[in-house]
Amino acid sequence: MSDNWIALIPEDPRFVPDEAKQRRARDRFAEIAPEADEVEIKVSEKVEFFDCGANFERILCPSCRSEISVVWWQDHIDEDSDDGFKLASYPAPCCGRKCTLHELVYEWPQGFGRFALEAMNPNIGKLEDKYKEEFEKILGTKLRVIYQHI
Repeated sequence: MSDNWIALIPEDPRFVPDEAKQRRARDRFAEIAPEADEVEIKVSEKVEFFDCGANFERILCPSCRSEISVVWWQDHIDEDSDDGFKLASYPAPCCGRKCTLHELVYEWPQGFGRFALEAMNPNIGKLEDKYKEEFEKILGTKLRVIYQHI
């Protein structure tokens, strides 16, 4: 059997909302996805990678939109991850524009962060934009939605 998650992470990978906002967002997610197996908050001292699992298709340069090889990406993931991700800027292999691994365009979305709000098997399909905007207001930050399938 496979599982699906919807994870919300801040666009700023180092941002962590205060605990009251976290609880409010978790409670609201539980209302939006009442059939979810679980709704949880993840907070880490270090920046972690939140992937889309089997939904992964490709990686694009944020500047010229050229496809970036998974080999290049894996090399830089290894280089960047020393006791958590430092998210250094690297020149893209296509156009040379410097960007962090978080700034790359992932199809399906993926990203890096210290905070995530996740629902396992939420049974709601795609999270509606109005709910994303509501979570952004609750948490006080812009969010990236990640759909993970395992």
